[in-house]
Amino acid sequence: MNVVIIGAGPAGLLLAHRLLTRSSHYQVFIYEQRSDPRKLRADQRAFVLSLTERGQKELRAIDGLWPAVDQQGVAICKTGIYNKKLQQWKVFERSSGTEKYSLLINRNNLCAALLDQLEKRDYPGLHLNFDTACMNVHLKACQVTLTNEEGQRIEHSYDLLVGADGIHSVVKAALLKQPGFDFQQSYFDKVWKVLHLPQPQAFAADTSYFFRTSSSTTDPNALPCQISGAAIPELDDQFCLLTFWDQAPDQARNNPPGIETPTDLQQQIYEQWLPGLQVSDAAAQSFCERRPSSILETQCDRYHDRSGQAVLVGDAAHAMSSFLAQGCQAAFADVVALDRCLQASEDQLQIALPQYSALQVKEGHAITELNLLLSPKAKWVSKLFGVAMMMQSKLNQRFPDRISPTPSTLLSKTSVPYAEIYDRFKPWFSLIRWSNQRVLAKQKSARINS
Repeated sequence: MNVVIIGAGPAGLLLAHRLLTRSSHYQVFIYEQRSDPRKLRADQRAFVLSLTERGQKELRAIDGLWPAVDQQGVAICKTGIYNKKLQQWKVFERSSGTEKYSLLINRNNLCAALLDQLEKRDYPGLHLNFDTACMNVHLKACQVTLTNEEGQRIEHSYDLLVGADGIHSVVKAALLKQPGFDFQQSYFDKVWKVLHLPQPQAFAADTSYFFRTSSSTTDPNALPCQISGAAIPELDDQFCLLTFWDQAPDQARNNPPGIETPTDLQQQIYEQWLPGLQVSDAAAQSFCERRPSSILETQCDRYHDRSGQAVLVGDAAHAMSSFLAQGCQAAFADVVALDRCLQASEDQLQIALPQYSALQVKEGHAITELNLLLSPKAKWVSKLFGVAMMMQSKLNQRFPDRISPTPSTLLSKTSVPYAEIYDRFKPWFSLIRWSNQRVLAKQKSARINS
């Protein structure tokens, strides 16, 4: 079977591992428009992924894969929150034992480890192609049109086409042209930037440091802006600083409110956001000059083409915010489900692909909803939910067989399906959705009036 995978991200590479490990009858062709990520490890725009129990489980399923990935990341066992009253960092243990931890890994490093393992195993059915962009998909003809770095046009026929090419998927664009494919997308009122820094001596290498604050501009009509983020350890004594702030999609501001110059940024980080963290002049200048990235959420009513042999995985199927750090784990779950459906049906695509959609669409919808609803926008709901979840956690510790862990614990420390997590706390999520809609309506009205 000729399998064409568009996109050499974590999902596409893991799928290649599973298919080629399971059977020698697959010919897997991977096409990636970017260069080999092993040449881009110093990419300053690359971000850090979190692999919790969910993601680690899928990597451990293939012999030798998890140790290779584990070497390229940093084990995180603690969380740091700054206590303003005591003027010091308060550090909390994230797990009860050292055998369970979150692995924070640069996306390029994760892809590099997966690629190294693919080539090391010398699969005869593997065909890697970088700097080759997918230009068009012909679903009825089961053929893709690609262009390589020399500008040469390539026509490639397939038995199965897998769109693992991210939010702006070319494969998904082809599916959108087919009747009966329901697709929705929306931009968050939030943007983000990433900055890579040398690790400061005062910050531990096994701890993620989080911050959240509010800021407003000198404009008396401006709404308060929530700024949040984290300083996350990386390999080679580096820290990845992720910063998110509220900003409507139609606004063209490059930096958080109150940040007009690199000096403003240095002062805010050192005094307010992450007290004690120093940022060099060059790094601050780079941050301020870079455009922020937007956050897009997408949902599809199915992940396959009914009339053909194409399927979507990962962000191509269900893009989401990184708020819950579940994007990569959800993509891995797609890969595993697709592979199992193919195996169970003996590669009968007319059976396997609908089964895959039936399983994963509800999971994709659930995790995108959880991303939205586990962050209440109304202050009174946020406080109420926080107190309730604190009580839920304590009761679970005392009665683990009768009281469910909190949603955050279920997401980070278990492999309970996303849809089940959503159903367990559905009354809370209904309240949060209602209150969030009211807050967003007020914000929209204030922007229009100002």
